[in-house]
Amino acid sequence: MKRLFFALWPNDATRQKIIQFDDLLTDPRLKKVATKNLHVTLVFLGLLDEKQEQNIIKAANNIAANSINMRFDQLTLWQQKRGILCLTSTSQPDSLLTLVKQLQDSVSEQGIELEQHPYTAHITLARNLKQHPEINVEAIPWHSDKFVLVHSVSTEHGVDYQIINSWPLVSN
Repeated sequence: MKRLFFALWPNDATRQKIIQFDDLLTDPRLKKVATKNLHVTLVFLGLLDEKQEQNIIKAANNIAANSINMRFDQLTLWQQKRGILCLTSTSQPDSLLTLVKQLQDSVSEQGIELEQHPYTAHITLARNLKQHPEINVEAIPWHSDKFVLVHSVSTEHGVDYQIINSWPLVSN
């Protein structure tokens, strides 16, 4: 069984901008996300066996969606989820929401049940935060010309995200 999810993966320039912002978060109690793991989750799949994984990959081969351009311009603290600090966006483009819907539909057609909650694009930066930090966010542009399937692997050094497959998004 593998713990899998679909995501948008940042290019090097975008990752560097996120890291620069993340460096402003200096509270030693924070449990920060490893910089190599920064991403935007599209659809969390959970634990899947090999056959389910192969079916998901085949279904994703049929996804046709446009590339995504957006800006992460606000800092959000989700207290109900263990004090998770995220970069979020005041505007989610139609191309993003269309891709998420296509993926959700493809996954559901494979008989995999998904959590039912409204989608919000976010980049998780840290956990265990009790209070919203007073930090100004300079908007971070994000461009995606592909989406990926990621395996979340637990190791003795923490979680490691490994890209299993990727699919192109059409330039619009």
